[in-house]
Amino acid sequence: MKLSTKILLIWFALGALSAAAYAFLPHMEEKPVALALFALMTLGGIVTTASAIYEPNKKNKAIFANIAVFFFAGAAQFVHLFIGKHGVLLVASPYANFYTYQFGTLSLLPLLQAFALVYVLIDSFFRDIPMVRKYAITLLIAGGFFGYYYYPVIENPKYLYKTPDIQDWKVIDRAVSGLTTEGVENPSIHQIADRINLSAWKDGEEVGTLYHDAKIRRIREILPYVQGENNFIPLLYKPLYLNAVFLNVLCIFFVLLFFGYQYRKDPPQGAYIEKIVFLFLPYASFEALHNFAFAKSVEFDALQHLVGAGHYLTLINLLLLVIFFSLRLSFITSVKGEFYERELVFDAEHISRWRDGIDNLVIRHFLNPETLHGRLFAPREAKSRS
Repeated sequence: MKLSTKILLIWFALGALSAAAYAFLPHMEEKPVALALFALMTLGGIVTTASAIYEPNKKNKAIFANIAVFFFAGAAQFVHLFIGKHGVLLVASPYANFYTYQFGTLSLLPLLQAFALVYVLIDSFFRDIPMVRKYAITLLIAGGFFGYYYYPVIENPKYLYKTPDIQDWKVIDRAVSGLTTEGVENPSIHQIADRINLSAWKDGEEVGTLYHDAKIRRIREILPYVQGENNFIPLLYKPLYLNAVFLNVLCIFFVLLFFGYQYRKDPPQGAYIEKIVFLFLPYASFEALHNFAFAKSVEFDALQHLVGAGHYLTLINLLLLVIFFSLRLSFITSVKGEFYERELVFDAEHISRWRDGIDNLVIRHFLNPETLHGRLFAPREAKSRS
């Protein structure tokens, strides 16, 4: 049986199980585009796992294995739909859904993405050091940034309920509820201010009480999150949305650093690897943009619309990633691909660099083929090798 057929059969089998669970088990409703995203993440995980298994270059195996873990972790977020009061798992736990979203979608996924992309650069920088050291350096960088931004959540899983924003929201929400009970349908900011005191915060610690003008400004800032049944949710997750932005910016920085190093030093890379890394640039950019928009959202309905729109952009980008991973897998499992990749490992200085169809298309239409030797964007002074 052909490898592509095996991959599709595994994917269809997992898809059938997921569809059956979604059809017959209690769950939270999800948009079709999000379900398609889970399906593509699953396919990406299967393809990258196969790439890691069949990869002739042992150093590249780790790259694909890291990305496979990221894809499967993304696909596993599908289980989140079945957790909590609307599902069948951990129904009795009031915080089960909160924890899985907090530690899964908003914490683990950005970390695994950052880890996979940082490792690509470390592997390119330090090709000859042992793999264990590469993982140690990667963990130090990605884990260090993750620990810095996520330490409060790691230390206290309910940290998001203790933030100054949520503490002030609780005070204002109680005041609005009290005024409404007394017959004041739409309490004004000044009516709310006359009822409450708000704390002054510094580094998450209460340091005093706000003066009247500052209290008015703070109520005006928080009040939109009170007006609506679920409007507090964007405010609740705001710190993690911003953390995800920071980790995705880290990913963007390391991808750009990777290509800067590639251009300057021109180290040998396998076919399609550079394009795969490049496609993570818009992926991380979209994720940073989406999470920043989520953090700035003040209405739950608006947040849902933003999530839906973001999923479409991510879906397109993810589809391109899966296509290029598939092209890479097809290449390394062919006779010429296996030979080329092995020669690239043992004798890279004496073989011509592989150009795929996209390279040739770009060179033919936008560049002068006579000024480029070997791989696309190799330095002009490089000599052609044969």
